[in-house]
Formats: sequence, C-alpha cells, structure tokens
Amino acid sequence: MLPDFYKTLSILSYLFIWCVSCYSQNAEVLSDEKPEIYNTTIVINLKKNADRKYLSLGQHNPLFFNPRYVPPPLNTIDTTTNLKTEIKVAIDKPVYLSLDFSFFYIEPGDSLNMDFETLLHTKTVYKDTLHINHGNVFFTHRNGGHRSLFDKYLDNIYGSLKNIETADRMAEFLSTESLMNMTDSCTVLIYKDHPNLKHDSSTFGTVKKSGADRFSRELIYRIKHLYINTKDESLKNAIEKSVLNILEYSCVQENAYDDPMTWGKYEAIYHFFKEMDLDAQSIIEKFNGCNDTVKQYAILSLFNDGMLSVEEKSGIIDRLTYPAFKEYAIKANQNPNKGIEKSGYINNAIRSARLFDVNDKELVFEELFKTTDQPYLLLDFSGSWCKPCLEEMSVYAKTGHLDNSKKVRPIWLFFENDKTKWLNIVEKYNLKKENCFVVVGEPGPILQKEFALLFGWEGEFPHYFLFAKDGGIINKRAKPLSMFEENDVSNLPPRENNKKSGSSIPPPPPKQ
Repeated sequence: MLPDFYKTLSILSYLFIWCVSCYSQNAEVLSDEKPEIYNTTIVINLKKNADRKYLSLGQHNPLFFNPRYVPPPLNTIDTTTNLKTEIKVAIDKPVYLSLDFSFFYIEPGDSLNMDFETLLHTKTVYKDTLHINHGNVFFTHRNGGHRSLFDKYLDNIYGSLKNIETADRMAEFLSTESLMNMTDSCTVLIYKDHPNLKHDSSTFGTVKKSGADRFSRELIYRIKHLYINTKDESLKNAIEKSVLNILEYSCVQENAYDDPMTWGKYEAIYHFFKEMDLDAQSIIEKFNGCNDTVKQYAILSLFNDGMLSVEEKSGIIDRLTYPAFKEYAIKANQNPNKGIEKSGYINNAIRSARLFDVNDKELVFEELFKTTDQPYLLLDFSGSWCKPCLEEMSVYAKTGHLDNSKKVRPIWLFFENDKTKWLNIVEKYNLKKENCFVVVGEPGPILQKEFALLFGWEGEFPHYFLFAKDGGIINKRAKPLSMFEENDVSNLPPRENNKKSGSSIPPPPPKQ
C-alpha cells in the first residue's frame, strides 16, 4: 500500500496539526505587500464560516521525500468576506499545492474557484466535499472519502494482478505495450474526474505526463506487495523484470525534474529494490541505464536512508550536480543524526503514544511490551481502509499460527480515523482480540515520525516490525504475519545499540 500519501491517518493527522498552524500564520490580509507579485488566485466558497479553520495552504515536497508537505509559496489570505476565503499566491512555475488535505496541480496566473464544505469533523472522523467551479487544475489526491475514477481503475488493475498465476501472464500483463495502454486510460479518467480541464495540447501533455507518473508509482507499490507475499520464484522473477521494464521505459521518456510526480515514480522503484534487500551498490547498478540525474536521485535516496558507507558519503555532495539534490544533501549533511544506524530501543515519544484496545480502554504503547510474556513482539501496522492489509489478515486468519506462540506475540496496530470500523475487521478475520489495538488522532503522526527516524519506516501499509520485549528493534522490515514462523526468531544476530534511541524497558515485576 502507498506510504501515507493516499489514505493513512498518520499523514492526515499530521497535516491537520501542521495546517492549522500554517493557516494561523497566514490568515490575514497582508496589505503592506505589493499586490502584483501575487499572480495566482484561489477562491473558496464556504457553506459555513466555521469551515475556514479546516482550510490551509501547503505545497508538495518537490523531491517527494518526507516530509511530503513543505511550507507554501509566498501568499496572502483574505477572510474578510462572509462565506469566502481568497488566497493569492506568488508562483513562477507550475506547482502542486495542498488545500485542506488534498493536492492539486496549478499553473502561474490561473484562477481557481471552488466550493468547500466540511461534512463531519470529530476527534476520530473527518469528511469533506469539494467542487471545482472553474480553473485549469486537477487533483492528484483528494481527501474526505472521495474515490476518483483514477483510484478505482488502479484498484481493478490490482485485482487482476492478484489473480495472475504464471510468470508468462505476468510478463504479458506488465509489458511496455500494456503499460502504455493503461497510462492512456489514466489520462482519459483524469479528464472525466476533472471536466473543468482544458483540452489544449499543453494541458493535455501535462495531464498525460502527471497521470503516467502517478500510475507508475502506485502500480509499483502494488506490485511490491505482490512480490513480498508470493512464494513462487518464477512469479517473483517476472515481477522484478516488470519493474526493471518500467524503469527502462521511464528513463527513455522526457522527465520533468521540477515535477514531484516524476520523483514519486522513481521513489517507488527505489523502494522496490530496497524490498529485495539489495545493498547500496546493487541498487545503484539497477539505475545504470538511466541518465545521470536519475542516478543521482538513487544515490541521494540511499544517503537519505543511511545506506551509504562512510567512504561513499564522504564525496556525495560533489557527486550531486542537480541543484535541488545538492541543496538537499548539504542541509541533510548538517543533521548530526543523518545516516546513523537506525536501530536501538523505542524512545519516550513512542512509549507514551496513546492506544485503545477492543474494549475502548486507553493505554500507552509501552504497555504492549510490559504485558507481553513472549520474548518477541511482531507488530503489524495496518488499517481497515488498507486493502493489502486486509488481504494479509485474511491469509493469516486461515491458520492463526502465531496466536498461541510461546516465542512471538502478533500485534495488529490499526491506524484509523474511525474507531468503529476496525472492530468490524477484528471480528471478520477472527483476530485474537487481546492482540488488537487502534491509534486515532494525534498519536498517529507521532508514531509515524518516530518510527521513520529511529527505524526507517517509510509510511507504507502494511508494515511489520519485530521487537524484543525489552523494546529493542530486531527487524525493521520483518516478514508478514502470515509468513512468519516461530523458528524465524532462532539464531538471530546480535543487536546493535543506537545511542540516539531510548533505553531498554525494565522487566515487569515477578508474578505473585
């Protein structure tokens, strides 16, 4: 499943906190600014003035790294008119901006007019509705429960992929010709989702390029899930070849390096190779057929993930010639924690994160370890909204082979925006209730941030972590629960301590 970008509550909650802060800093008429510098206008019509607090302006990270959201371009926000918010932005090239929790593409000089209404907002549930009246813009992500035709098309393709049983059929389904036909279909669907879009050659080219890159990115993450969960070596080889085919095809196309969707596609390919447990040099070799700028993106990603050796890191800034990469590396290199081995113990922020059990009893994350008798905990980061998560649960449910394990306690940690839905999933798949917990609200982004910093979590769902009961990380990318066996914890290598992390969790007092 995609990392946090499309559905994960952890990202949405993070955005809500950040966006409210961002809005409070900008929600005023900046009369002392020169009005002519604000060349792009966004008018939002509200059903009720109270909905203004759920609106804010941000921008997609141009390099598609975390954080996904960066501060917006220079702007002014006028809220003096009843039931209307007018935002003026200064941009000199096309950008992907965020409003509320949704991303959209907009060009300099455009004028966007849209209706917005918050349908429901509680501590655990958020929904909104949005309608474009005019503006040559299109959304790459919509929040509030909206499912675009583009999204549904991807779901159908993933359903077809899951039913493929032979390597030859997989190769045929993911051939270059087939992929070209699928991306053409995506262009058509984006236009159907956005009837306001112009049909001139420039707009059509932009829509086609963005749609193709988005499609490739999301398809590769779905392919990665298939790769992880198949035991058929011929199918795994066919899947790997299909990703190499997508990479080869992408590298001969004209890439827009200032477009985040371009790097989102290569990010997905890079993460697929990481999933194969390749070392840094082997990953770099996979990109040998690409131009130098794309190769540099792979190197920068390895640097960002702390996968380069001391020798490889020493000259990285000189090797990066693309200005945005060099600027990022210089800033990142000033971070004393960059590149450290991401291992150790859960820290205080993780320990104190609030969870709820199936009886709606509140507890903190640390209690999962203190109440576990087994020497190991296998955590499944999942959600009721995540189709790959549910598929994995359905496979596990056929055996429940870890339910009574003496060595490993399986734990399902649901990241949700609605407490009710996850309980239905627990019942549906007959998961052991004492091993099921839910994260709602602010703890979601806290856990996402801390697990990313300490243990390299990229925000994708499902994800599996193996811990010792003292809070020490054993495996940052463990096998899915359905494939994990008790013997997998035998003969584990020694753990390395990370001085930046927390300390071990004291053992529980002896039972009386």
